[in-house]
Amino acid sequence: MEKIVGILRGVKEATDMVYDLFFGERRAVAAIVLHFSDLTDIYDKGNSRTLLFGSMPVRGQIMRRSIRLVAERREAFKDKTLSDILTLHKANKEIDYGKVVSVIVKKGILSQSLEFVIKNDLTRKLSFLIEKNQMIEARNLVGSLFQSKVKMQVSERP
Repeated sequence: MEKIVGILRGVKEATDMVYDLFFGERRAVAAIVLHFSDLTDIYDKGNSRTLLFGSMPVRGQIMRRSIRLVAERREAFKDKTLSDILTLHKANKEIDYGKVVSVIVKKGILSQSLEFVIKNDLTRKLSFLIEKNQMIEARNLVGSLFQSKVKMQVSERP
């Protein structure tokens, strides 16, 4: 059984989907904790209510459901293997370390990100936004797993 060696919680993809990244010894799994489709019914109903009451009731409902779903999904991850976690949601993604060409930890002026360049038949980039307080943890974690494949980029532009 593959051991989980680290977790980055609450990383976001460009589509506003939120993942927990589970790092194993040979692969990582991006496990969805909040998918944009989890909230579409609230957004759909919110349009008529928003006209009458403003957006605060809808935002509150979105926030409550988001918190509940994240907690439920994280509870489901407990005591699971990477293979089990991968199968819990169809939006979960596997990152095979053998196919990773490079890992880029970027620190920009307004955001920080973690990017995996993966080579299958085509080369593609899998990018996650991370919080500022996750930079050191992300750098240390991917540095220990990928060593020579890790690149740091710091944007100095104003």
